[in-house]
Amino acid sequence: MNPLYIGVSGMIAQNQSLQLLAANVANSQSPGYLAESGTFMSFPNGTVMDTGQKPGTLGFSSSGVAFASSINMAGSGVESTNNSNDLAILGNGFFVVRTANGLAYTRDGQFSVDANGNLVTATGAFVLNQGGQPIKLQLGIPFTVSPTGVITQGNTTVATLGLTDLSPQGLKPLGNDLYTSPTRLPFTGQVIQSSLNTSNVNMSQSLVQLIDAQSWYQSLTQMVNEESKRLSTAATLGVVP
Repeated sequence: MNPLYIGVSGMIAQNQSLQLLAANVANSQSPGYLAESGTFMSFPNGTVMDTGQKPGTLGFSSSGVAFASSINMAGSGVESTNNSNDLAILGNGFFVVRTANGLAYTRDGQFSVDANGNLVTATGAFVLNQGGQPIKLQLGIPFTVSPTGVITQGNTTVATLGLTDLSPQGLKPLGNDLYTSPTRLPFTGQVIQSSLNTSNVNMSQSLVQLIDAQSWYQSLTQMVNEESKRLSTAATLGVVP
């Protein structure tokens, strides 16, 4: 059964790769989106043992292929928008926000001020200050943000943005350009107002990888179908392959 199992595990892994690459391509224009990278790995070989009257090693079996993903932390570009509500981070770093499901981090600085004066993301999450509280602004009064994240309206300091660096280890995507992480690191970047971070997706590379993954998936599908037919024929003839 090994060839069939290995082929199916390969199909599952390639399907996961296809989904990852498709997401990268679909989000190539999403502000602050961080591309995901994938790695294929083989499961450890297993030992087949006879535990009957004559115990011993019968042989070894391969357990197939697995797929693991990680966030690409490579720096993204910054483009000017001429919208003072938009904020970008030059270098490393994330904005700290609070969603309906809890704390999260983002590099998508498409912010706005809601009817209650809260600074919010494009999906309505609260942008937090250094103390972990929503940032309140006076309605109708423009605000400025310094490179260190200090927000002022007129001559009054209103708040300081909650900003943090994150380690690649344990960083997981939540969707909508949001991420979660078990640890926070000191912020080392700079905030730029009236700008947005671009995604760090390498579009040409992602398209080549997507085509390659589709080709591998089709080949594995054909192999699994042929192996399934072979096993079915062997079973019909009463032959154990």
